[in-house]
Amino acid sequence: MSLAQRLSVFFLGSLSPAIALASEEPGRPLHFEEVLQSVNAHDPRIRQAVAQLRKAESKTMAARGAFDPRLDGDGKILTGAYYDVRRATVELRQPTTLWGSEIFVGYRVGLGINERWPTYRDDQTLSGGEVRAGIEVPIWRGGLIDPDRAERARAIQLEEAAGQALSAAKLNLELAAARTYWNWVGTGQNREVAKALLDLAEQRDSQLRRRLAAGSIASFDVVDNERILLERKAFLVAAERAFQKATFELSLFLRDSQGLPVVTGAQRVPEKVTVAPIEELSVERAVDEVLACHPELKTARAELEAAEVDQKLTRNELAPELKARFAYSRDLGDLTDTDLDFTLPGNVFEAGLTLSMPLIFRKERGRAGVARAEVADKQARLRLISDQLRARTLDAASAVEAAQRRAALTDDVVDTAAELAEGERRRFEVGSSNLIFVNLREQQAAMAQMRYIEAVALAEIERTRWETTTRVQCGEVSP
Repeated sequence: MSLAQRLSVFFLGSLSPAIALASEEPGRPLHFEEVLQSVNAHDPRIRQAVAQLRKAESKTMAARGAFDPRLDGDGKILTGAYYDVRRATVELRQPTTLWGSEIFVGYRVGLGINERWPTYRDDQTLSGGEVRAGIEVPIWRGGLIDPDRAERARAIQLEEAAGQALSAAKLNLELAAARTYWNWVGTGQNREVAKALLDLAEQRDSQLRRRLAAGSIASFDVVDNERILLERKAFLVAAERAFQKATFELSLFLRDSQGLPVVTGAQRVPEKVTVAPIEELSVERAVDEVLACHPELKTARAELEAAEVDQKLTRNELAPELKARFAYSRDLGDLTDTDLDFTLPGNVFEAGLTLSMPLIFRKERGRAGVARAEVADKQARLRLISDQLRARTLDAASAVEAAQRRAALTDDVVDTAAELAEGERRRFEVGSSNLIFVNLREQQAAMAQMRYIEAVALAEIERTRWETTTRVQCGEVSP
């Protein structure tokens, strides 16, 4: 067993139980679609983004709760003083989004303990109590916006931002998974190339030793081939280590049904991959759609709108608090024969104003400054993301076309290099060449194969980068 193989067994045996070993499936190569399905179903980063969305949805529900109807009630008995009273009150309040107003209806009853005497308190009612209804309206501060409405609007925008962040996370993870998967495929196929290169040297070593025993060659050729063997063994060790590293990295994206990372085996590496031609790119249209509807931009816009809500609120809080109250009340029931009974029957209409304001507004002005700075920060971030997405889209279009051309060119080189290497080996066997040229031709053929493998992997990665950059959901955009 080689050193690389022993290290592989040691690493796999010492892995945490949280990592599952892939089952042996030699007949079924691992394709990117399977990796992507695993990412969408089990990746913790997707689950984290989903949890953030659920958190934002719950905050939105909590913010909407500020406009739920509220039932208040209290009761008390005052006795031992000169005027005694029994009092009970219940009130239903409904905050609204209409100019910050709040509607209320209520009932109260207030009677002296000794019904022959008045209480001389505001609690006094007739025997049937008092019904009342009214509305409270902020005239200045809290009219256009108030903390409850601001919190609700901010929560709605942050929920939208979390939803778009989830979409962006899926796109980013798809690209990261593609890079990791194709690196795994490339290193796995490079490992096979290195093994094949070593096999050629080992086969030639046996041939050379037979020819040396027959006296047809000098020992120099055997020694030189031993040097080539050592170099190719070292090359294979490096290739195996690169494949092991790529396999461990792939396990972060490939998971089993319980969500545990899967360290898949070399038997699942596809033997041959090719590059399918892409359709003609509509770059200008793609740029327009990306700048209109990309999830990263939608996230930034939603966060900007949430910051603008805070800015509106802090501006409004610089105004004095002026509220108007309009109410109607009427006592019910029979007279209680007290001296205050004559003041209680009939309809009562109430209108009033309350005023409250700080004298310096340092707290409010400080919060307004913070809100302005936050809006400026979000605007700059939105502009940066927009510029970055424009550049990324243009670069993705350029990169995918160049990668396709490179893959096509390197594919043509592979067959030519392999043919030259085979011809050089035949010439060496008949004595028309030497080991130096044979080794050089074989290395050139191996490098051609590796360059093609790299070109295919890069072409698929760039295809995924183009698709994930331009895959947006929005209405029709004019070309």
